[in-house]
Amino acid sequence: MPNVHGIEFSANQSELVKDLIREILKDGNCAVYALPNMKPNGELRVASTAPGTTPRDHGGVFLRIRPGEREAVLVRPMNAKAGEKFIPVAKITRTQTLEVVRTWRKQTGSSPIQPRTEPAGPRLVISAGKKKNHHS
Repeated sequence: MPNVHGIEFSANQSELVKDLIREILKDGNCAVYALPNMKPNGELRVASTAPGTTPRDHGGVFLRIRPGEREAVLVRPMNAKAGEKFIPVAKITRTQTLEVVRTWRKQTGSSPIQPRTEPAGPRLVISAGKKKNHHS
């Protein structure tokens, strides 16, 4: 059985899952990791990340993928409302599936983090002078 990020999927599922993950990774600021101990056959999770942050600063898991007997299944995050609770991964519905996953990412607060932009133009900088001791 082919291995995708540490989780075994059947041959027909693995390519669909790899394609889906590739598209999601193109959106940026996310990471894929495996939970092999999840029953019955493990689970892949996709979570938002920001460069150089600690795990507490991550936006959270917005996608869970489980291998199935006939097809891989996407599991909706608990704090997302769009779509069905379980969505089979199929080539026919790939674009709809990507839209649902992107909606889940927004609903879970896991949107890609945009870099801060500095305001253009001059800035007023006020510095505090040294405090002087006056004796009376």
